[in-house]
Amino acid sequence: MKNKRSLLWVLSMVLILSVVLAACSGGNKGSNSSGSPSGSPSSSPSAEPSASAPPSESAPDENREPVTLKFISWKDTYNPLYELFHQKYPWITIEQIPVNGQPIMEIIATLEAAGTPADVTEIDQDLVAFDQNGLVEDLTPYIDKDPILQSVSLPQGFYDTMSLNGKKLAVPMVDVPMWILVNKDLLAKNGLEMPPNDWTYDDFRDIAKKLTNVDAGEYGLTTQAEFQMRLLSTKAIADGHAANLQYMNEDLTQSVMHTPDVINDVKWLQEFVTKDGSLQNNAAATAQGDVTREFINGKTGFAIGGDWVLPKLKENAKFEWDVLPFPRGKVSQPGYTIYGPLALLAGSKHKEEAFLWLSFQFTKEAQMWKIDQGANASVIDPELTAYYEQTPMWKGKNIAAVQIAKENAVIQPGVTIPGWGEYNWNNILNDVIFGEGDINEIIPLTEAWNKKTLELRAALK
Repeated sequence: MKNKRSLLWVLSMVLILSVVLAACSGGNKGSNSSGSPSGSPSSSPSAEPSASAPPSESAPDENREPVTLKFISWKDTYNPLYELFHQKYPWITIEQIPVNGQPIMEIIATLEAAGTPADVTEIDQDLVAFDQNGLVEDLTPYIDKDPILQSVSLPQGFYDTMSLNGKKLAVPMVDVPMWILVNKDLLAKNGLEMPPNDWTYDDFRDIAKKLTNVDAGEYGLTTQAEFQMRLLSTKAIADGHAANLQYMNEDLTQSVMHTPDVINDVKWLQEFVTKDGSLQNNAAATAQGDVTREFINGKTGFAIGGDWVLPKLKENAKFEWDVLPFPRGKVSQPGYTIYGPLALLAGSKHKEEAFLWLSFQFTKEAQMWKIDQGANASVIDPELTAYYEQTPMWKGKNIAAVQIAKENAVIQPGVTIPGWGEYNWNNILNDVIFGEGDINEIIPLTEAWNKKTLELRAALK
């Protein structure tokens, strides 16, 4: 009852807001922004749709009525994947509902109120909140009976970051890997060779200093928050200072960001700015016209990149670039990956068809398509492993680094951690590294969040 009341409250607020906005704006429409692709398949309109039942034996394609699945997503580059899905299930079409900067819960409520509910969504905040509001289905019964997911080999703990209280609330839409982007021309200019894949964090810092030439406006690192967002917490794992990304402990119940070892890791990256001069802070980058904020400008040696940067680099970079895995620390060489959660909405009228879109992500054709875009394969399969050598995406590049990054990847946590949206690690560290933030503030802020997340976790039991 609590979940239903929460959803009704969201719906009523959206309806009231829409009336007010209509009166104030005279019918002006909201701005457009890009959406990230995930697909939500819809089912044939029958008198009694199979709303909650797990997928059963499919009827012959010729007996199917056309279904359009509404899929709430950010990306606008997945049309070829939608077409691959349509070829496999000809009666189902994916209609992407762009996010346009709105909270996804609002989009869900608006579509529900209009009588045109969405079927599948990507998740933009804690999955806990979606579950508490009764917005997402437990995928366990679907997964247990799905022939595709039951036939593939998945990494150990594959569902862990998207499960809560015994329920599988989402599957990864895409496994987004991270690498160190390398400007090979800048290396050559400074008499340096491409580092080996087992390079260390000491190598990383030393090379960054050697690439820095202030008079030429060249710096070792690109001025991007990704270095503290991705590299810094990966280094903490590599040196044995944290068990998980974002400085989380082994069971993801507490942050260790306030411990002396992690504070020293923060000081280590801060010294790239304050001591080495190989990384510009925000003020210095702005003063020089923001040239060092973009790796593609060719003025920086290293950057953090994922699949989203590859198309632009391949098309527009005027220099030779490549990739390296994240460096090796004192105890290990972890990488960094993001699982984009893909959930089946409880309000869908086409749940069986919608789940087909989820399970389709793990077919060989979908996995290969994602490798072609620079993403990781989620499925463990020799043919997919070999495909990294064949895809045009990595032709002429350091394919071994791409494979190492996949094999060593640690998954970004968060979506099922209570109060994750209030864990302010990102803003704190951005201020410390790139601004004038006080490093001493890390301790009390971390202690306060640790107390809050335990309270929230206890309330969920």
